[in-house]
Amino acid sequence: MPLRGPCRLRPSGPRSGCSTPSPSMARTSAPCCELRTLVLHTYPDGIKAYGHERITTPMGRRGKPVKKLRLIAAEKAFALARKFQGRFGTTVSVI
Repeated sequence: MPLRGPCRLRPSGPRSGCSTPSPSMARTSAPCCELRTLVLHTYPDGIKAYGHERITTPMGRRGKPVKKLRLIAAEKAFALARKFQGRFGTTVSVI
């Protein structure tokens, strides 16, 4: 269980001034989630074949096109990819 407050990095003891027990060393890794980017590839002719032009559009956190790649939580990126995967003439990539 992570400890909260200003005394989470101090060792606990009689002179530390901290009433909650805490580890003597700071944690090196915090809980985190994987970050991904979502890209939508659109084929204007509707043909997904080698040699045909495709338009690459990075998608944002709300599923709207953005100008540059944005990092999204992996769970959200895969949920948006499932939403976009059935469209005609498109391919979805989660990088």
